[in-house]
Amino acid sequence: MIVVRLGWRNLWTRPRRSLITISAIGTAYAFLIVLIGLMEGLTHQLLNNGTGLMLGHLQIHNSQYLPDRSIYDTIGGEAGTDLEMLLSRLRTHPDIKASSPRVYGFGLLSTGERSAGARMMGVIPQAEAQLSTLLHGLVQGESLTETEHHTLLLGDALAQELEAGLGSEVAAVTQAADGTLGNDLYRISGILHTGLSHLDRSLAVFHLTDLQELLALRPGQIHEIALKTDNAMVADPFSASLNASGTLPPNTISQSWGKLSPQLKDYVSLAEGIYGFLIFLVAMFAAFGVLNTMMMAVFERTREIGLVNSLGMRPSLILSSIVVESLFLTILGLLGGFVIGALCMSYLTTQGWDLSRWTGELSMVGTRMDPVLKAVWAWDQVFWSALGLTLATLLAAYLPARRAAHMDPIEALRAPTEG
Repeated sequence: MIVVRLGWRNLWTRPRRSLITISAIGTAYAFLIVLIGLMEGLTHQLLNNGTGLMLGHLQIHNSQYLPDRSIYDTIGGEAGTDLEMLLSRLRTHPDIKASSPRVYGFGLLSTGERSAGARMMGVIPQAEAQLSTLLHGLVQGESLTETEHHTLLLGDALAQELEAGLGSEVAAVTQAADGTLGNDLYRISGILHTGLSHLDRSLAVFHLTDLQELLALRPGQIHEIALKTDNAMVADPFSASLNASGTLPPNTISQSWGKLSPQLKDYVSLAEGIYGFLIFLVAMFAAFGVLNTMMMAVFERTREIGLVNSLGMRPSLILSSIVVESLFLTILGLLGGFVIGALCMSYLTTQGWDLSRWTGELSMVGTRMDPVLKAVWAWDQVFWSALGLTLATLLAAYLPARRAAHMDPIEALRAPTEG
């Protein structure tokens, strides 16, 4: 206890200097909390939006389907699969929260004299709405329903290019799987806006059965099943276990969002690396402040240290008292910094930081971003930041503490008096 009392007393020998150091540590920690919170919010938004629009957490395909996306490479091969049975087995898995079968094709849409190429996507409306936010991007009209067929949704830029509006008839032409040209008429029931220009100018969403009919595919022939799990971050091991489970048809594989979108995966990994760099940078800043404070404290108390040393105080006790003093500095700084950081985070987690005046409609790595960036508490990083700061300041304090502990008492007593 004597070490603790000595450390606390020494802390307030020069209160102004101690308060400056405490403030510096607190400011650094508060800055770190807010910065990590904003980066975590950006990562969460990017991951949620990136997987939420169409990607999903996992996708199931024929092993030959990617990257060419041939209409012939359906799940289960040419024979297809028992879709209801496969979906039923997948949906009974406790970690799978939603699943949506899809069919894809590429073709030409035309209205009157206007025509444009389109990326055709066939979905079951209710299943797709549970898995993704794609159908939630409806800006005009009505979404697809389970009962009304031969209707479709168009991206807003594509509808503009075709000079088509709600209720307009669109002729669709595409290469069918049986070697013929598939063609049919559809009515536009709604207009979509995803915020991603490449989708808005090319996407046409059909009923699953309508697009299967246009592509001359049988009911069991689909190109993709997108899955949503409890946590996107466990998609890799879940995909591996699903591939090994025997649940999937032959020549069929599941792939996680990280395999399907390496750019998105790289960004998440980069963010984790940046956390470590920021903690190191701020810890070095705080350590320099503590080192400077402790060196000045030892210099100013040279005679005092020499006196207690000559009276028989053990060097280890002198060293410990100075290290404890620096520990008090760090703890007080961390407490103050946490309070300030928490106050900032309480605003940023609810109201967010509106970037729209600078960015307008924003996208990153092919993902639409909300211009209002909301922070997210990353409690593990908050803890590691505090631990990193504490260890850095204790190591910084050890150098002057060791010098004080091994000071020659006679030389120390001859040192000039303070002031």
